[in-house]
Amino acid sequence: MKEKVINKTEKRLFYIFLAIHLIVWTSVSLIRTVMPTDALEGIYWGMLHDFGTPKHPPLAAWLSYAAYMPFKLDFCIYFISQLFILLGFIYIYRLAKYFLDDNKAMLSVIILEGCWAYSYVTGYYGFNPDVILLFTLPAISYYFYNCITKENPADWIKLGLIVGISFLNKYQTALLIIPMAIWALIFKRDIFKNKFFYFSVIIAFIIFLPHLLWLIKYDFFPFMYFEGELTATSWLNHITAPLMFLLMQLAVIIGSLLIFIALKIKYKSKFEFTNNFNKPDAYFILLLGFAPLIIHLLMGLFEGGTMRPRWGYEFWFMLGITLFYFIPTKIQEKEFKFVLKSAYLVMIIVALSLGTLLTVEKNYRSRYPVATVFGDLKSAWAKEIKTPVKYVGGYLEWTIPLTIYGDTHPATILDTHGYKNPWINEEDLKKYGVLIVDRTKGGVISYTKKSCPYLDENYKIEPVQYEFFVHNALGMPRKYTIYYYIVKPQ
Repeated sequence: MKEKVINKTEKRLFYIFLAIHLIVWTSVSLIRTVMPTDALEGIYWGMLHDFGTPKHPPLAAWLSYAAYMPFKLDFCIYFISQLFILLGFIYIYRLAKYFLDDNKAMLSVIILEGCWAYSYVTGYYGFNPDVILLFTLPAISYYFYNCITKENPADWIKLGLIVGISFLNKYQTALLIIPMAIWALIFKRDIFKNKFFYFSVIIAFIIFLPHLLWLIKYDFFPFMYFEGELTATSWLNHITAPLMFLLMQLAVIIGSLLIFIALKIKYKSKFEFTNNFNKPDAYFILLLGFAPLIIHLLMGLFEGGTMRPRWGYEFWFMLGITLFYFIPTKIQEKEFKFVLKSAYLVMIIVALSLGTLLTVEKNYRSRYPVATVFGDLKSAWAKEIKTPVKYVGGYLEWTIPLTIYGDTHPATILDTHGYKNPWINEEDLKKYGVLIVDRTKGGVISYTKKSCPYLDENYKIEPVQYEFFVHNALGMPRKYTIYYYIVKPQ
């Protein structure tokens, strides 16, 4: 059903769109004065140069550290985030050309500007493993399709490399491998007789092996995070968790759907599904596009725990391909430019919305006055202890900025759920002491006990109240009250 349509003008407009997307979403993020927690976590974990983190494999942490440390500029993190999205767009385009003519292949990327996962979400959360998946998942799909259609040994090597890299980034990669395996069992069983298939598997395994050994060494520590996320608090969660997840998935693609619907209405094109499709290709698009989301919903239904909407966002990379493949739509120069203009309109609206939010909000997550807070806490520390602050514990969103932006870069010793990081040496904590920070007195007491289990049961913990102001970009203040406690060297 694919037609060859190549227009140099439209291709130039496509490349300009990619460049503008990169510039706009890198720039909007710079309104913040501190990086998002995800990015700060990654930089800190990257400092450890280890083969794992409390939540994920190490790739995002390594890249965060490598991007930030040479210049210590927040810009570098925002730029690398959008660079990975740009690479993802390129692979989506390359994959789309197998199923669509060139113009529709470009539009299958452009229309994703209306999917908030590629704009607002990454603009707000910065760089993390989910952003890397926006690149690796389309790349895996592209090289897998190459392998099954061209049977080129080099493609199997590339597939093994990108699968291994993706698993070294996030375990969720498995949710794309599962539908790939299902598709192969239905339509291409002979690949399981191909020696290069197993060569590809070996390459991926070798890349992932150092992290696997790290998992064994630390008793599969990151899975404590998933256990905490997936544990249901009530039977109702088994219904509400997947339902909310589904609603948020629909919300994140609403912009793309509106662009497509506007295109159909503008040019009076019928809304109907095509009967003229290649069955293996159609199942390839549907399985890789929707099976990972269905697996997420089933996990939520049976587990009933927290389902973060972001877990599903990176799997919408097939959305544009799906729309243009299954719903016949005539695309000439005027239709192409209409979709492009619509995408720019959405880009402007969303960028202004996020930019306005980051400008007016007085939130410590985006405007934490680290120099002031850490300076005051160091002064309080210095009154009791001669050595510098080496370890901080407590609520991660308060402590991790102190680690990255604080002039002494103290180590954060607790992860998101309050589990002590396994590489922290308890003897060092006893020797140097710990600064505990949290939003409440009870939180400080709880985190102190988690951070320093060696303390006597009758050890008296008396949190100290501390107040500071966060100012938005317009200079408007908001007062925050937190508490801290200094665990002295034992």
